[in-house]
Amino acid sequence: MPSTTVLMSLAANVISFSIGLLAYYLSSNLSSKDKRKNVEHIISYLINLILFIWVAKIILQLPLFLSDPIAVLAYPSDAQAFYLALLLLTIQMTYQVKKSGLQLQNLLINAIPVILVASFTYQFIDIVWQDNSLAWGNFILMLLLLLIYLLVKDRMQSTMLFLYLTVIWTIGKLILSYILPFTTIFNYMIHPLFFVMVGLIHICIFLFKRKKVSS
Repeated sequence: MPSTTVLMSLAANVISFSIGLLAYYLSSNLSSKDKRKNVEHIISYLINLILFIWVAKIILQLPLFLSDPIAVLAYPSDAQAFYLALLLLTIQMTYQVKKSGLQLQNLLINAIPVILVASFTYQFIDIVWQDNSLAWGNFILMLLLLLIYLLVKDRMQSTMLFLYLTVIWTIGKLILSYILPFTTIFNYMIHPLFFVMVGLIHICIFLFKRKKVSS
């Protein structure tokens, strides 16, 4: 049943990000007040992303939604909805940076351990719960990224660590895209060009900020 698939995917995501948020809260050296504030911000944007995914799914299948809403809502979202949702979330964040003074860099840096642990947990669930042998590649990649983060997080500047992790993640995902029939992000089948774009965007932003600081 499509609705069962949606519920199972939702349950896996909730469990994964709950463990990710808990790991961040227990491991962070920040004060309890700052940790709670960061957790609230991360949860807020995760909820927004979920809402944007549903909105994107409706937009992309609007004619069908108008005639048969259940047929759209009962089925899992696809990669196109995920891409559009990320675009909408990026627009929201950009607006809040300009209008509300959102510290985007701080948010992303604090989100690193949450996303790494959540992704690792999700792949583990996919292997154990769904018996998905194709998840092993992503599981090993996330384990590698998590180990790198734990080993160097106190020895490297946060922005550099974020860049290195993004580049390694991009290269790893591209390798998996070549080896496997497909590769995923939280069960969304992602085109390799997406990983290339993410890597290039982060490198360009880093170089722009570095040039801006040096000048």
